Amino acid sequence: MDIPRVTIAGVKSKVGKTTIAIGLMRALFRRGYVVQPYKVGPDFIDPIFHYFATRRHSRNLDDFMLSRYDIIESFERSFRGADIAVIEGKTGLYDSHNALDEKGSTASVAKILKSPVVLVADAERINRSISAMLLGYKLFDREVDIRGVILNRVGNPRHAFKVKRSVEVLAKMRVLGLIPRENIDMPYRHLGLVPAHERDEIEEVIENLADLVERYVDVDKIVEIAYSAPKMEEVQFNPVFYEERSGVRIGVVRDKPFCFYYQDNLDALSSKAEVVVIDSLKDKRLPKVDALYIGGGFPEVFAEDLERNKSFRRSVYEFCDSGKPVYAECGGLMFLGDSILTRDGEFDMVGFLPIKTKMHERFRALGYCIYRAVKRNPISRVGDTIVGHEFHYSEVIPLEKLEFAYRVRRGRGIDGKSDGIILKNTLANYIHVHVLSYPKMVEKFVKSAKGS
Repeated sequence: MDIPRVTIAGVKSKVGKTTIAIGLMRALFRRGYVVQPYKVGPDFIDPIFHYFATRRHSRNLDDFMLSRYDIIESFERSFRGADIAVIEGKTGLYDSHNALDEKGSTASVAKILKSPVVLVADAERINRSISAMLLGYKLFDREVDIRGVILNRVGNPRHAFKVKRSVEVLAKMRVLGLIPRENIDMPYRHLGLVPAHERDEIEEVIENLADLVERYVDVDKIVEIAYSAPKMEEVQFNPVFYEERSGVRIGVVRDKPFCFYYQDNLDALSSKAEVVVIDSLKDKRLPKVDALYIGGGFPEVFAEDLERNKSFRRSVYEFCDSGKPVYAECGGLMFLGDSILTRDGEFDMVGFLPIKTKMHERFRALGYCIYRAVKRNPISRVGDTIVGHEFHYSEVIPLEKLEFAYRVRRGRGIDGKSDGIILKNTLANYIHVHVLSYPKMVEKFVKSAKGS
């Protein structure tokens, strides 16, 4: 199967990998290519920018949570109708879930997809030494197909000449771009970039990034590299995406406060049920649905607006109290609690779960999770293993004794031992679950909705 593809990987975090990847996506989009974006790792913010740059939903590829087959399946299924794939890596090229194993790294995913890799390196305050570093990246794993490097934040023309000459002669690596230090405003929030829909000037920012890439990067050569990628094995699509209508309507709260969803999760749900998109800031009541899914996001940023929409919060409370199935992740968990405490004050939320959540300046949990289901709930079977990811700055403050659906084997969850508050038919947890890591969640959720 021929799929032109290229992976943009950083030597470490914050070297400009995301800005260059987004700029490349938009530059190709402007040239008339249908660009399918991807993100390595369990990231929600970068894929939002990918969508604005390409007008196609990005997919997450992570081989800690997903199998080799799942990664290839998701990649090929979502590529349909596209011309070229741009895969943005995570952290550093070889950074993984532990010190020795490559699982969860950009390099591992690139090898699974047989994707050529273009590195991004920060050339600020370095010249000849950068060749030693890049040579190490070439030799560390010869199975990773590194085709070149983009040197970011270079200084004056003399500095640019020195680093380019050094890399090409000493590291024997093609330099595909020399980007000077420029003031591109891409602010970070928590663990990533501020969500794109919070930035009114997003189109201007993305256009500026595309201009930057067109000016300083050899886009034609990157396209040539992408089209030289070897053929891929073709796999059958996962049955979880086969269309099989159930007559069920599932409400998904997808808006500014709640925007963290794996697109594959929504695609899988859409293949089995009618998905009804809900806006927690604009809608006054829930529409007629059989189940409710509230993803993660930044409810603390919109806490005042959420508090102001009393009728919607009351409607959600009544839905949870009715015993209909509700699944809430991270920000959704916070929303279903009594209130959110931020440095700006305390804001009332739905009030169904007997908890408050308090925001902290430093993250409370970050990383991959492995849980065991120990109590019946709307998405998983007792005894099953759930693999996912968590990242949150909030802390749960219980107001009474809680019942939990999961025991933590790896990760933190709510208290280091448990996650998944279960009340009536509502499940609220910090873990973010990808449907391909646990396909049964769709069948179980739809079945729960049918029985409600």
